[in-house]
Amino acid sequence: MSNEVKVLKLITGEEVIARVSKESGDLLVLNKPMILQMMPPNTSTGQVGFAIVPWLMASKSETITISTEHILAEDDVKPEIGKNYLANVTGLSL
Repeated sequence: MSNEVKVLKLITGEEVIARVSKESGDLLVLNKPMILQMMPPNTSTGQVGFAIVPWLMASKSETITISTEHILAEDDVKPEIGKNYLANVTGLSL
């Protein structure tokens, strides 16, 4: 796992999307961690939307180190979510 975009389900229930790399021992480095946030329904269609927002809103750093003991599950991110995440953190449209 070297800087791949992953989705992590934490013991808190949060699903974090980030570029993940392994550090020594049981530590992972999350680069620009984000979460999906539900948006209010669209008034014309009634559909609920989602936005990708920073996981730690007040954080100064772009990288966060967490212990693997706080992770319940890890998986590859869905392609469309991965594209949206990368577009959000790089500013490039994919």
